Amino acid sequence: MSSALARRWAVPALLLAAASGAAAEPPSARDVLSRYVACDAPIASYAVPVHLDVRLRKLIGLRFGLNGMQYFKRPGRLALEIRSVPEQYRRLFGEIGTPLTWTERYNLRVAGGGPGTTHIEGTPKHAGDIARLALDVPADPRAPLQGTWYTRDGVAIAMTIDEQTVGAYELPKRTQVDLATSGYHVHAVFNYGDYTVNTAVADSLFGT
Repeated sequence: MSSALARRWAVPALLLAAASGAAAEPPSARDVLSRYVACDAPIASYAVPVHLDVRLRKLIGLRFGLNGMQYFKRPGRLALEIRSVPEQYRRLFGEIGTPLTWTERYNLRVAGGGPGTTHIEGTPKHAGDIARLALDVPADPRAPLQGTWYTRDGVAIAMTIDEQTVGAYELPKRTQVDLATSGYHVHAVFNYGDYTVNTAVADSLFGT
């Protein structure tokens, strides 16, 4: 290539290289979830009363309600205190977590998406009952977030989380859960009461 031709292409080549270097990297799963919970960054802990409505269906239907408390504490701990619920299911609920705990509890990656929604998949960082998860995270935190958690014994737990404005925060207002196991279909609805934010929450509530 002649020196004149080389000079002719030097500036466009440099501009192209600069433009490609300046191109924004696609957001990571952590970025997507951090944006979804951005207004909740000042929350170190919370306590909230919860009412649980459960419907069991097999040959006949059974419906009942339970009351308890839910606790959150950073970096990624969640506890459900409803004594009528067996301990193994309360532990499973803590593993599933909420948007504030997912980046701490799971290895996550972006796996696609559509207009206004990002699809995220992940696996737990520590061994437990959950094998993997799949989330559809909306760009707008006021829109419902949907996800499915798959247990190691093959149960799929589908959840829809609706958030509410609590002062300067956006926190769960209602969570719907559907799963099928041992011939039963379970539909459960968690309705959350008034949050107490940045309150003292004992570590003993979260077990080991």
